[in-house]
Amino acid sequence: MTAYRYVPRAARAAAFLLAFALPTACGLPLGSPGPEPSCAAPVRCVAVGGLATTVAFSPDGARYAVGGFGALHVFDTATGATVASMPVRDFEPISHLVFSPDGKRLATPVEGGVRLWDTATGTPAGTLTGHARIPMDLAFSPDGTLLAGAGHNGVIRLWSVGGNRTVAVLTGHSEWVGAVAFSPDGTTLASAGKDGVIRLWQVSTGKLTASLTGHDGAVQDLAFAPGGRLLASGGDDGTVRIWDVAGGAAPYVLSGHDGVVHAVAYSADGATVASGGWDGTVRLWRLSDHAQAALLPGWIRDADGRMGAVSGVAVSPDGHTVAVADGADRVRLWPV
Repeated sequence: MTAYRYVPRAARAAAFLLAFALPTACGLPLGSPGPEPSCAAPVRCVAVGGLATTVAFSPDGARYAVGGFGALHVFDTATGATVASMPVRDFEPISHLVFSPDGKRLATPVEGGVRLWDTATGTPAGTLTGHARIPMDLAFSPDGTLLAGAGHNGVIRLWSVGGNRTVAVLTGHSEWVGAVAFSPDGTTLASAGKDGVIRLWQVSTGKLTASLTGHDGAVQDLAFAPGGRLLASGGDDGTVRIWDVAGGAAPYVLSGHDGVVHAVAYSADGATVASGGWDGTVRLWRLSDHAQAALLPGWIRDADGRMGAVSGVAVSPDGHTVAVADGADRVRLWPV
């Protein structure tokens, strides 16, 4: 989830504010590397040729993709070498991206739908259409046959990837939908947005099966735990909530961020949740006791010393690396 999702009806404008205003406010020209200590060992930084706002690891962890303002690249995780660069335009910022389960495709939002990319060559590999505007989030089903797109108009669209067609339109949210996530077994789709309600849908029928309430304000991001029983959410109220979607127990509330939580991601073993927010930090939460296990600081600061928003967080499948995108011209890789 990216930092500009929480601004309704203005994804492009907010992307510009994130990518341009934050660096220049602290005296850094566009494309400047920022303070050198931020890339000191053990942190590894990889320049992206643009301003990074979203990041994702491939399912096997061998590569990661970075998108943002004028940038969309796939890198080799071990070496940092560029595997593929996609031809994107500066005025079409990549607000979010997602790998297909086999790692061969990358999906990014475009006006009215989704563009698919070949991750080996960087060439376009098809489009999916039907949304009224730019989707605010995307999610592949675990088997790769479906792609969900979250809409500004409260609609969630399900596409058949191979059939290149819409197979379902889910309605129920009263405002924009900013987050979608499939359960690991592919039977459930979770969605959330400005109305603050997390909705669970049965994928096979499109039936609404549950509505989860508790966040005070918009929900910005969702992530299922590997087992599928737990669902993490981050919201405008500055909290990360861990929901037991199978048992129905009250959610655990993880507090610590100062401001909106834009991104949440589980480790592959389900033992840790990473969250990134407007306060410029990434926090690692240990789920065995729901305590904060680590704090990873940001590096862009404005004139008042405030760190720029962390808009993208990803945990490598082996659990050893956290990738952070925060509007800088490079993505940072933290060992954990």
